[in-house]
Order: sequence, then C-alpha cells, then structure tokens
Amino acid sequence: MLFKIIGYVGKSFGLEGKFFLSKPKLNAEALRSLKYVYVGKGVEPDDVIAIRSIEEHGTRLCILLDTITTKDQANRLTHSALFIPEEQADQLLVNDDADIPFKGFQVMQDGDLLGTVTDWLHQPAQDIMTFTTMNGSNVMVPFVNEFIEFVDEDKGIVHVHLLEGMINED
Repeated sequence: MLFKIIGYVGKSFGLEGKFFLSKPKLNAEALRSLKYVYVGKGVEPDDVIAIRSIEEHGTRLCILLDTITTKDQANRLTHSALFIPEEQADQLLVNDDADIPFKGFQVMQDGDLLGTVTDWLHQPAQDIMTFTTMNGSNVMVPFVNEFIEFVDEDKGIVHVHLLEGMINED
C-alpha cells in the first residue's frame, strides 16, 4: 500500500497526549472524516492508530490519538510523520498548489528523511526548492546539480546532497 504524509507531530498540548499537527495538508473537516492515521519516523509508517479527537485552536489543529494518553508519549512522537493511504489522500488533499513542482515530495539525503517539499521560487538564475524539515523549519535549496542528486517521481522523493549548516538542527 502506498501512503502520503498529511502532516507531522508537533508540540504536545495538555497532559492527556494531545499534540498540534505541524504543516497539515488536511483541514479539520477532512481529518474528522478519518478513523485512523498511520505514524512513522521514516518514509513508511510503522504503526496505525485510531483518531480519538480533532480540535481547532485558532488556525492550528490539535489531535488526540487512541493509544497516546500522556504528554510524554506525545513528546516521543514529536517529528513523526502522519500518513494516510494514497487513495484516501487523493480524495481529501486540496490541490491548490499545483504550480509548485514536486509539492509534497519527500526530501532525503543518504537514506534519511529530511522533510517535505512545500514551496518553489522561480528565479532568473536558478529555481529554489523550499522544504519543511521534521522540526518545522524551512530550508531553501537551489535546484542545481550540486545539491539535487536526482528526483524519483515514481516514489515522490527528491534526493539531495546538502552542505553542513544548510539545515538548522534546533
């Protein structure tokens, strides 16, 4: 089964295991239509967990999953990706960013997931790809051979070679 990332586990909220969804690709209504999400730290999910509740806090979404019942458990999941099956994603994801090349592709270096492509700047000298890391920071990468090793369009992965210091590790 193929999956798409719908967001990342962000900062925990409260004591009962709730967390904010970082970089959500679904709105609250679409998330509420789901019974389960898949969770994982890599490019594939490791576990499937039932959704207990979705709350809106201003423009942010707060999620409570069935087996995550404490703040410590939520904190251990921080930066994990939330996935849904690709066929569900095709029905629920809004495609208002169709003009962004490789939008939603995973960015990987040496087999490690760095983040997801979120934006694109068309510049006269070279295009610049922006991706959001697992900790929520944005990284801008010139789309040139020195940084882009190859793009696997079948798997939705951009393989990169970044220089030390290009990613904020905080």
